[in-house]
Amino acid sequence: MDYKDQVILITGASNGIGRQLAVEFAERGAIVAGCGRSISRLKEALKEVRRASPQSVMIGCDVSDVEQVKGMIGKVLEDYGKIDILINNAGVGMRRPFVETSLDTIEGITRINYLGALYCAHEALPSMIARGRGHIVNISSGAGKIGTLNMAAYCGSKFALNGWSESLYHELKPLGIGVTVICPGPVQTDFSRDFRDTVPKAPPERIVSVAAVCQEVIKAIEKNKFEVVMPRWLCVIEALKRHAPNLFRVLAQRRFRADVVQPAKTERGKIRNESNS
Repeated sequence: MDYKDQVILITGASNGIGRQLAVEFAERGAIVAGCGRSISRLKEALKEVRRASPQSVMIGCDVSDVEQVKGMIGKVLEDYGKIDILINNAGVGMRRPFVETSLDTIEGITRINYLGALYCAHEALPSMIARGRGHIVNISSGAGKIGTLNMAAYCGSKFALNGWSESLYHELKPLGIGVTVICPGPVQTDFSRDFRDTVPKAPPERIVSVAAVCQEVIKAIEKNKFEVVMPRWLCVIEALKRHAPNLFRVLAQRRFRADVVQPAKTERGKIRNESNS
């Protein structure tokens, strides 16, 4: 696929998967418009991207804020006249029992992981539809296919992202616009640095590299593939859940049971969470 002069908008481009994708597409001749919340990291990423793509840009934007998203995408369209590919990569995660998690935290995760992608697509799609071409890639997670202990808020946001992606696929395919959702297992990035020592931990041998995820993203775009679940071990587990859901739940309960902890309570008998701890 020829990416020369294609405009590719990548959210969460300051680090991890987003940053690597920005570099990969720049080296393939694309113009990259990246966004993120960390201005210092965006500046570092831009230096790397512009070595191959001098026209590329990085824009400060919190995708959970719809007004910031409107301003960011409006600027990209004004400067470049189009968005060929939108990659919704921005995301946050956590690992904590649901009842101990504040509602503010849950809402924040949902706004970034799900609503942020929705906001970006809603702003970018009219120009794609007018041109009769484009592609939207949503970076989801294996946690959007399989519910995981102590990740209810994160799983909820990714399940929502997957369902929305599937509905969007049916709406947009007849209009010449592709939709792809990528569901990787645990990825070796700083994404989980704040909760990497909490349970249940992923075995080191099951963690996939950023490079491997980026390769799958590019292949999925070029093949116009809707869904990618990776790596192979996750495909097997997801298939077991799909074909034998009751057996899967029994096995999952056995795996997770040892990591279930009774929620801590305050002196008044209420469950201790982030808002009252």
